[in-house]
Amino acid sequence: MAHEEAAKQFSFRLPEGLVARVERCMADLQASGLDVTRADVVRLLLKHGLDATHCKLDLMLGGKASKKRPRKRQH
Repeated sequence: MAHEEAAKQFSFRLPEGLVARVERCMADLQASGLDVTRADVVRLLLKHGLDATHCKLDLMLGGKASKKRPRKRQH
């Protein structure tokens, strides 16, 4: 996939189950004729997640976020 802007390296660890999901996604995209790498898929998924949620906690957690409760005052 073509990259139009300069990229910085960003590395992190993922649980095996999440890596497997990324690799299944990569295989699906490759089966549809796209020449993608695992890094391409992670970039696509990350961009889609950020665009879809705008970093709103309730959207990132699928509506499961609860509002922060006020602290009880200590006497």
